[in-house]
Amino acid sequence: MRLKEGAPPGWRARRRWGQNFLVNARAAETIVRLFGPRSDDLVLEVGPGGGALTGRLAGRVRRIAAVEIDPRLGAALRSRFAAEAAAGDLTIIVGDILALDLSSLLAGLGATPGCRARVIANLPYNIATGVILRLIEERRLINDLLVMVQREVAARILSPPGRKSYGGLSVICQTHALAESVLRLRPGSFRPAPRVDSEVVRLTLRQSPGTGAIDPRALSDLLRAAFGQRRKTLLNNLARFPPARGAGAAEAVIRRAGLDPGRRAEEVPVEGFLALLKSWRNP
Repeated sequence: MRLKEGAPPGWRARRRWGQNFLVNARAAETIVRLFGPRSDDLVLEVGPGGGALTGRLAGRVRRIAAVEIDPRLGAALRSRFAAEAAAGDLTIIVGDILALDLSSLLAGLGATPGCRARVIANLPYNIATGVILRLIEERRLINDLLVMVQREVAARILSPPGRKSYGGLSVICQTHALAESVLRLRPGSFRPAPRVDSEVVRLTLRQSPGTGAIDPRALSDLLRAAFGQRRKTLLNNLARFPPARGAGAAEAVIRRAGLDPGRRAEEVPVEGFLALLKSWRNP
């Protein structure tokens, strides 16, 4: 495989940022094809790295805002895409996606509830969950996500109940999106090569009134408590979760949601957690 992609020559990946640069040109082309860029798209790219995907999207969409945490890479990207930046088609933002004001960033890109942005991202393992959850919170301004993550994270996103991989991330993603795996990449597609396969997952965000009424943070708090100690039952994990005060109150709320207090969280389907959230918020 010829290394036509990746970071600038002589670049060394920074471990603290979990950098694994996509160097497989064919894989980059496939990812962009799966993304399906359109001339009127507003695109938020997270983790552009050496610009393997950025270069294939520039000129094919209306505008791109690319967020890169590494200042050195940010400078290299600004140099490489100076013409696109001058034309107003591409903005390179150096910063931590988890620390930025995403609502303002998306609005600056031109996103509105009637013209939502699209997201494409290569996410390091250590921040993948946080970034995905943060992006889902902005679903009013985001239409869909195509995210490249380690296989373990993909398994958690897509997992059905009853598996060890099923947890809070599974419930939130499946509540707010249609999730599907569209591509798997071997470690050799990256430099430095990660120790595991990577997977590209598409999340098409739901915009129905029913899901719009769900508070992702409230759901996340409930799930964190429910899955807090996976070997314990719902009742044991939620007995002290506010506003319940003791096992008796928690059991009543769980039963009102139509669930068995003796079940473990990993056995409860997505619909069960949504019923539980409604019951908990209306004790």
